Amino acid sequence: MWVNAQGPGVALAIAALGVCGCSSPQVADPDIVRPAPGAPFLDKLPGPMLGPFSSPSSALLAACRKILTKPHSSAGARDHQDFDIRWRVSSEYCAWMYYTPDQQYVVSKLTDQSRVDPLQRSKSCLLPSWVDDPRYPPDAIRYIYALHNHPYGSSLTENDIRFIVSEGLAHGFESETKDGRLRLSVVAFFSRNASEPSCDGFHQYIPLTGQLLKWSRSGANWQCEQTGSVRWSDADTRTFSVQKRSAPCERSHTP
Repeated sequence: MWVNAQGPGVALAIAALGVCGCSSPQVADPDIVRPAPGAPFLDKLPGPMLGPFSSPSSALLAACRKILTKPHSSAGARDHQDFDIRWRVSSEYCAWMYYTPDQQYVVSKLTDQSRVDPLQRSKSCLLPSWVDDPRYPPDAIRYIYALHNHPYGSSLTENDIRFIVSEGLAHGFESETKDGRLRLSVVAFFSRNASEPSCDGFHQYIPLTGQLLKWSRSGANWQCEQTGSVRWSDADTRTFSVQKRSAPCERSHTP
């Protein structure tokens, strides 16, 4: 995310969007967990925030709605007159959706902890690799979806792809559930409306199949498009390429 805001015109525009640098007290959001001042990054996220749910799609859509209600979660469309400002002040929030020994799906608390690049130009949410749900032993939790928002609906990034592959090496690329074997994936939610964000869709990457998918909602209906595939180099597993394509998904009725 571009975070540098320069010039008085930008400052006035940010103020008009409701962003204040003043010291008025803010009520802590119980959904969001951050490191203590001066502490290193979180290495675990507490759970749960949402759930339990009986299906992965119910948990996924509930998380989408929840994340996109958070402040500055959406910058809207690029052609909006306030897009540049909304982009600068936008935030990414991330969480895990996981499967419990009770055969239910749960969404962890959120974090918006981020690492800013050396030039102070961009930032992205840093999702801890582990969930701490005191109801269950750590090795009993099955990790299903790494969730976050993309403020202007962009496709998944190289960092997103590399992250979920590293998580697959830690947690496994498939989990056995009551609904069959579910494949680990990373999901990026988006909204088309920055003023009143709603769950309009998400991008998804499934490492086990290499598929890049885009799910879009129109009313109660969902459509799925395969937008590409990821090919890893046989000689160097650190190197990959994205082959773009546009084709309907095999299953396009629900996420």
